[in-house]
Amino acid sequence: MYSFIIKTINALIRGLGAVLTFIFKVLPDSPFQKHVLENEVIMPYLKMINYFVPVAEILITFQALLIAIGVYYIYQVVARWVKIIS
Repeated sequence: MYSFIIKTINALIRGLGAVLTFIFKVLPDSPFQKHVLENEVIMPYLKMINYFVPVAEILITFQALLIAIGVYYIYQVVARWVKIIS
């Protein structure tokens, strides 16, 4: 009786793992990893600083945040221009 339950639970876990693997393969890679500061002057020092504080990831996330805010403001100006919002 217990072996049937254990086999059923293991089959469910394998199925869930297969579904999650498929979902993660369909999703694109992280856009933040593409914009690593490669050819900058600070790069040799950034490796030492990143040992304590993940500066590169913070800068990349901040850059994405600024882009999102910029897109929002541009959309807001265009929407007001077309009188979608007041």
